[in-house]
Amino acid sequence: MTAAAMLGAFGGASSASASASAGYISGVDAVTDDWGDEGTLSTTSYANSGAVGLWQKVLVADGLMSTVDVDCSFGPKTLAATKTWQSRNGLTADGKVGSATFGKADNRLTDQGNGYVYYNGSNGVAAFKRASGRYSALFYNSNDTWSVVYYSSKPSWC
Repeated sequence: MTAAAMLGAFGGASSASASASAGYISGVDAVTDDWGDEGTLSTTSYANSGAVGLWQKVLVADGLMSTVDVDCSFGPKTLAATKTWQSRNGLTADGKVGSATFGKADNRLTDQGNGYVYYNGSNGVAAFKRASGRYSALFYNSNDTWSVVYYSSKPSWC
């Protein structure tokens, strides 16, 4: 059996699989496949977290929320904006940011070098850092402090 056949038979080499169990938004290798395997965000799942803040920054970059609405809480504004984002992107508008929604969003990520990753929205850009497999975000009122994007907590300034 050739090496290629062996890889195919045993699932092949793939990028690391992430989920909320890692505790943070993660990514390795190509940025366009970083988020599709993340945990689900919703009004009842990781609703108050840095991960929600990351998603809200995506919604701001697409013109569906204002920067003043980024509070790392998955409330009514985030729910409505998420449903609109999903509809605009050909997804079921259930208001949950799961693998399909995250996976569609990460198709618009670009590696800027030096650990910087941009989400290219229809109304602007959201900037993130990716270091040691962890995403960090710069929140709007944070005095230029980057914070790892955790599922279980939100930055104190958010």
